[in-house]
Amino acid sequence: MRMLGMLCVAIVMAVTVCFWTGCESAGGTDGISLSPASVTFGNGSSNATSAVVFTAQVSGTLALPLQWRVSDSALGNIISAAGSNATYRANSGRKGDNIVTVTDQYGNEGSAVVTQ
Repeated sequence: MRMLGMLCVAIVMAVTVCFWTGCESAGGTDGISLSPASVTFGNGSSNATSAVVFTAQVSGTLALPLQWRVSDSALGNIISAAGSNATYRANSGRKGDNIVTVTDQYGNEGSAVVTQ
């Protein structure tokens, strides 16, 4: 009987903790927009090494730090990131479309396309 009582108390405590931590505001629930939304480097035959700064924006609060990634690191990479900005550098001589994606701490995402 005493063991059953202790088990019930433990369950109530676990449910209470889950309820309190689960009820926090999730902050922004909108997607992130990147500016510029698309960039084109080169003239179609070959491209010089080019770079662009992307800025992440949301209608509410941006949950920093942001995580930046590219779909194809052979085409280019994020070479620096701070706050809501990141710099993408295209690899010289590489052609194709690279998708730059950013994710905030709430799981909101946004993307832009780099054509080179």
